Amino acid sequence: MRKKVIQIGIGHDHALDVLDSMLAMPEVFEVVAMAVPEAEKEAFSDKLRICTEKMKLTPITVEEALSLPGICGTVIETEELQLCHYAMLAAQKGFHIHMDKPGCADSKEFEGLVDFLEEKHLVFSMGYMYRYNPEIQKVFALAEQGKLGDIYSVEAQMNCEHSLEKRKWLSRFPGGMMFFLGCHLVDLIYRLQGMPERVIPLNTSVGAAPEAEDFGMAVLEYPNGASMVKVCDAEPGGFMRRQLVVCGTKGTVEIRPIERWLSDNIFTYNGCTDRNNMASGVRRISECGNWGADCEFEESLPFNRYDGMMEQFAKRMDGMPEPVYTYDYERKLFQLLMQACKKE
Repeated sequence: MRKKVIQIGIGHDHALDVLDSMLAMPEVFEVVAMAVPEAEKEAFSDKLRICTEKMKLTPITVEEALSLPGICGTVIETEELQLCHYAMLAAQKGFHIHMDKPGCADSKEFEGLVDFLEEKHLVFSMGYMYRYNPEIQKVFALAEQGKLGDIYSVEAQMNCEHSLEKRKWLSRFPGGMMFFLGCHLVDLIYRLQGMPERVIPLNTSVGAAPEAEDFGMAVLEYPNGASMVKVCDAEPGGFMRRQLVVCGTKGTVEIRPIERWLSDNIFTYNGCTDRNNMASGVRRISECGNWGADCEFEESLPFNRYDGMMEQFAKRMDGMPEPVYTYDYERKLFQLLMQACKKE
């Protein structure tokens, strides 16, 4: 049965991508309404025009959307600092929640939302799309099967080069880039290694936007090694250097780039069949002696960045259990992220 859902917000960077993914799966989702908070209408007028002219959705108010009959789920895609506020409004109506990453910047507000959802037995899905990258899922499986041995280090980078205006925008977040994009990498390390013994945050500015921490780094110390998160918003060619390296006593896996565009067709607007427009580069090094190495390199099959994530949300609304990304997982991940941001 199709899931009747509403989306609230267009301010998040992933808002149109997630909406596009749902519109491209009419057998899974029925997007009943797009609700746009008043403050986002002018600030994101270009996105609003895409929603109306290309996606053929007529925006309504949040209050109107939350009052529609037959809704089971709400997708929250507002600006980051408003995510938890609107998610709570929807949860109080009894709707399952998919909320984009990483949530608001206030631990009490975030944990209050998670506590409420758990108490009401409502689904809580978060927009960490790397969780559903097919090659990263294979790394999770290798680790869980013990084929990498004891993991002693994870190196994760997520770099890009945004405009100076975008970099100044980061000043509204604790840790700047660590909060904005580093959250994805903290999530991967936490999934692979659990909670560290200590977090050493090293967030700073490269200089052009001194009010914003557009360079982020954090070292996570574990009993048997250390892992690293690095994010930068001023790195030419940074997107192609996004990488995940997992080192264990039996082998190493490197995914680089984590993603590369196979085409310029990022959005389909529900009118294009060629939606698998990304691929990952994967290098596997098995256990070896001396200086030799049994190395394999391949490029993944094409995939869509958001489809797996949204399909999983639908399955969870159908009652499929989620053994990994539990309420407690999301609470502890947020606590770890705040440590990497120097907030707590």
